[in-house]
Amino acid sequence: MKKLFSNSFSYHCIIFIFAVVFVGLYNDTFWLKIHSYSIEDGNGGYFLISTIFIAYVLILSLAMELITFRITAKWLIGILVCIAGVSQYYMKTFDITINDMVIESLFNTHFSEAKEFITIGLFFSFLGYVIFPIFILYMMKLSSKTPFVKGMYVKIFFVLMYVLLISGIYLWQGSNIVFAFKSSKSIIYMTNPISTIRSGVDYVLNSYGNTKQFVHIGLDARLSEDHHKKIFVLVIGESARAANYSLNGYARDTNRYTQKLDSLVNFRNFYSCGVITAISIPCMLTNYTHQTYKKRNQSLYIDNLLDIVQRAGYETYWISNNGGSCMGDVCVRIKNIKYYNDGDFDGVMLGEIGALIKNAKKDSLIVVNLHGSHGALYYQRYPKNFEIFTPVCKDKELQKCSYQEIVNAYDNSLIYTDYFIAQVISSLQEKKGFSVGLWYLSDHGESLGEYGQYMHGGLPYALSPDFQKHIPSMIWLGRGFQGDFDRLNKQKDRQLSQDYLFHTMLDLLDIQTSVYEKQLDILE
Repeated sequence: MKKLFSNSFSYHCIIFIFAVVFVGLYNDTFWLKIHSYSIEDGNGGYFLISTIFIAYVLILSLAMELITFRITAKWLIGILVCIAGVSQYYMKTFDITINDMVIESLFNTHFSEAKEFITIGLFFSFLGYVIFPIFILYMMKLSSKTPFVKGMYVKIFFVLMYVLLISGIYLWQGSNIVFAFKSSKSIIYMTNPISTIRSGVDYVLNSYGNTKQFVHIGLDARLSEDHHKKIFVLVIGESARAANYSLNGYARDTNRYTQKLDSLVNFRNFYSCGVITAISIPCMLTNYTHQTYKKRNQSLYIDNLLDIVQRAGYETYWISNNGGSCMGDVCVRIKNIKYYNDGDFDGVMLGEIGALIKNAKKDSLIVVNLHGSHGALYYQRYPKNFEIFTPVCKDKELQKCSYQEIVNAYDNSLIYTDYFIAQVISSLQEKKGFSVGLWYLSDHGESLGEYGQYMHGGLPYALSPDFQKHIPSMIWLGRGFQGDFDRLNKQKDRQLSQDYLFHTMLDLLDIQTSVYEKQLDILE
C-alpha cells in the first residue's frame, strides 16, 4: 500500500484501474445475470464472461478518456465512484435496475419516504464502495504534467487503442455478446454506472426538454340537462396490487370491510398506466393513455380531469397523505388543497373528508391520495390494532425478512386501506339529497420479493412483473347511480386500465365536453 502511494500514475493509468474496479466490484447484479446465461444455461461459459468483462472495461475506459483530461480525471472518477457506490447498494439490495423511472421517483420522494431507505446497510456500503475508493483515489499521485501537444498525442493513442480493441472484440465475439444481452432485456439496465448516468440523462431530457405552451381542453365543459346534485370521492391508493385482494380470489380476507357492501363493482383485470406514482397519477387524470403519455412532464402543459370538473361547476378538492405536492401538478389549479405530512396513518383524513361530505351544498368531487401500502416499511402504514397477520417485517432492507413476514405486513396495510374506503362510503351513505359514489384504484402495484424483486419501478413497464401493473379497482355507487351500476357490473371481468378513468369520470359526473371519448368510458 505504501509503495502504491509513493508511486505516481498517469491519469490514463488511473482511468484504466478504476474502469477495472467499476466493472469488477460495482456490478454484482449484472454479473449474476451474465453468469446465469453463460454458465447455468450453458452459453459460452467462463470464456464469454471473460470476453464481456474485457469489453466492458475497454468501453468504460474509452468513455472516461473521451470526457476527461489530466486536471479533471480524479474529479470525474470520484463522482463516478459516488454514483456507482450508491447504485450498487440499491441494485443489490432490492434487485432493481436504475432506469429513468427510478431517477424520477428519487426526485419526487419527500423526506419522510426517503429516510426509510437510509439504513445501516447503506452506511457500511457507502464506507466500502464510496469512502474507501475515494481515499485510495486521493492518495494516488498524478505523474508530472506533460506539454499540451504531447499530452494530446498520448490521449489520441489511448482512444484509438481502445477503439481498435473494442472493434476487434466485436468482430470476434460480437454476436455472442449481443445474444447475451438479448437473453434478458433488463441486462442493459444493470450496467453500473453507465445505466445510472444514462437514465439520469433520459430523465432530464424527458422532464425539462421541449417545454410546451399550456393547452386548455374541455373549455366547453357543462353539466347535462338531467343532472342531479352529486358528491363523488376518487380515492387513489399507493402500491396496492390486485393479487392480494380477496375480492380477486386471494385466500386471505383483505377486503373484509368492502366485501359486505351492496352496489360495489370490483374490476378483476385492471392495469396501471405506469409502475411509479409520478407516471400513473398524471397519466390517469389527463386524457393521455399508456400509449400516449411518453414524456414525464406532459401533464404540466394540459388541463386535467380536476380542471375540467371544477370548470363545469363542481367544488373540487385534493386531500393527500402522500407527500407535500401532487404528482405532475395535477392539483395546482384547483381551489381546495390539503396535505397531511406528519407521518400519520391515512385515517387522519377521515374527519375532514366526512365533514366535507356532510356540509356539502353543491356538486363536489373529492380526490384523496393515500399513503396506502408504500414500502418499504409496510408495518408503519396501519395502526397496531390492524396487525392481523404476524409476524411482520420491520426492517427497511426487505431482503433481510422472510417472504411471509413481508406479505403479512403488506396484507395488513391492505386491510387498513379497505377499512378507510368503507368509512368514506359510510359517510356518503348518510348524505341526503345527493347522488353519491366512490371509485378506488391504486396508482401501481408492488413486488414483495417474487423473482427477487422488491417494491416497484426497477424495470421499464414492458419488463415489469404483473404484480407491479395489475392493480385493484372498485367502484361503489349509492343512491342516484342505480342504472350506472348495472352497466359497470357487466364490465367487471373485462381487461381495463387507468386509460379509462378520465372519460368514465366525466360520464359519472354528468359532464359533457368535446374531449370526452366514448370508447374509453367503461359505462359504454
